[in-house]
Amino acid sequence: MVELTPDLVRDVPKNGQTDPIEFYRRPLVGWLFRERINLGLRLLPDRRYERALELGYGAGALQLAVAGSVGELHGIDLDADPALVAPILARHGRTSTLVKGSLFEMPYEDHSFDLVFCFSVFEHLHEYERGLREVTRVLRPGGHFLLGMPSVNPTMEVGFRLIGFKGINDHHVTTPAAVARAFDGAGLRVVRQSFLDVPLGRPLGLRLYHNWLLESARP
Repeated sequence: MVELTPDLVRDVPKNGQTDPIEFYRRPLVGWLFRERINLGLRLLPDRRYERALELGYGAGALQLAVAGSVGELHGIDLDADPALVAPILARHGRTSTLVKGSLFEMPYEDHSFDLVFCFSVFEHLHEYERGLREVTRVLRPGGHFLLGMPSVNPTMEVGFRLIGFKGINDHHVTTPAAVARAFDGAGLRVVRQSFLDVPLGRPLGLRLYHNWLLESARP
């Protein structure tokens, strides 16, 4: 099973101004941060992907989690330094081709990947439709896009401030509902979805996180 475990986040250093890896190591908050990712990873089918790309690889922990299910792994991040992640991957016997760059103008050929995965990035994007179109461009026909993002509302802003994440209302500018409405126009269809609610389950739970497994419908 592909899973982001406490061991994978224990020793990885913060990489870039926006990297939240320190929150993944906290006792209760850490479980919430990891579980929101793992709920998304559980949407993936039981198969091996030939080429996969992570948008926003940060400290590299998720690269470690996914590497065993991928033949050739890549990552792109606007803030993170690839040189900090490569040794971490090497210690675990993993490799990845990492670049520093924007997801709006990715340095990859059309139809390069059969899996693209991205957690907690699209809530930061004003031009999220442009981002979705670029993802579809690099996906092979029928390829998968695993996308996760938190709820964006005043209650979540308060929650992030309580755990010490400052300025969240300046960073989180786009809601999951807005992004979901743009899937069809970008040539993406929903295959499966999952949510992190606290307490677990609806109708009483507060929805914290949204995950979608999407498929490219473009020829």
